[in-house]
This record gives sequence, structure tokens and C-alpha cells, in this order.
Amino acid sequence: MTTRARQTRRQRLDLVVTRLDNIATGHADPLTPGEAGHYAAILKAHRTEADRAAHDRHRVAIARDAATRRLRAAETTIRELERDLAALRQTTTKEN
Repeated sequence: MTTRARQTRRQRLDLVVTRLDNIATGHADPLTPGEAGHYAAILKAHRTEADRAAHDRHRVAIARDAATRRLRAAETTIRELERDLAALRQTTTKEN
């Protein structure tokens, strides 16, 4: 979804929320059945988009955690190899 489409969707949501707030405070007439269906569709679309974004953030967090674990494992392996190399060098130096 483009930035423009997201902005338009958010503006529609803001209008719906403002209208519903005005109705709740008595500053606007009740919704007609057609408006109610239209507003319900807008709210559902926004909820779906919000759920999708939350799911994407969760997937990114899982991937980041997995990458962190792999990095730590690689660092541990490097330290072990450096320690083994140092021990091998000491053994080689003692033999010469």
C-alpha cells in the first residue's frame, strides 16, 4: 500500500471516529443504515491493516532474535577457535 493510500485511509478513519464521537455526545444525528454499513467496512479495513502490521512486527522481532542467537553462537565459535589456535601455537613453540 502506498503512502498516499495509507494517508487517505487514515483520513477516512479520522472522519469516522469524529462522526461517531459527535453522535455519542449528541452533536450529530444517528447513523443511517447505509452509513453504519459503510463505517463498519472502514473500521474493519483499518483493523485488518493494524493486525497485519502487528503480525509483521512480530515476525521481524522473531527474525531479529534468531539472528542474534546465530551471531552469539558464531562469536562463541570464534573464541573457541582462537583459544585452540593459541594452544596450538604454544605447543608448536615448545617443540621447536
